[in-house]
Amino acid sequence: MAHFLLRYDLAPDYLARRGEFRDAHLGLAWAASDRGELVLGGAVGDPVESALLLFTDAEAAHAFAQADPYVNSGIVTGWRVLPWTTVAGEQAATPVRPAS
Repeated sequence: MAHFLLRYDLAPDYLARRGEFRDAHLGLAWAASDRGELVLGGAVGDPVESALLLFTDAEAAHAFAQADPYVNSGIVTGWRVLPWTTVAGEQAATPVRPAS
C-alpha cells in the first residue's frame, strides 16, 4: 500500500468560517475512510496552521480535495498531494528494518 499526503493551506479565518462547511467536509472524509482511501486526517498546530490527510491513493486524494467544501468555499487557500515514502511502523508502505 502506498501513502499520499494531502496538505491544505488554510485561510487566516479558517476556524471562524469552518462551522458552516464542517458537516459536509466530515461526511466526505468519513466516506473516504469507509472506502479505505483515507487513513487519517485533521488540523495541524495549536493554533491551527494547516491540515494533513493521509490517503492510500493519489487519485482519491485529488478527488477528495476537488469535492471538499472547505476547498470550494475558499477556507482552504491551496492544496497539494505529495507521495510519502513510509518506512517504519506497522502500516509502512516500504518497511525498512535495521541491518542488525
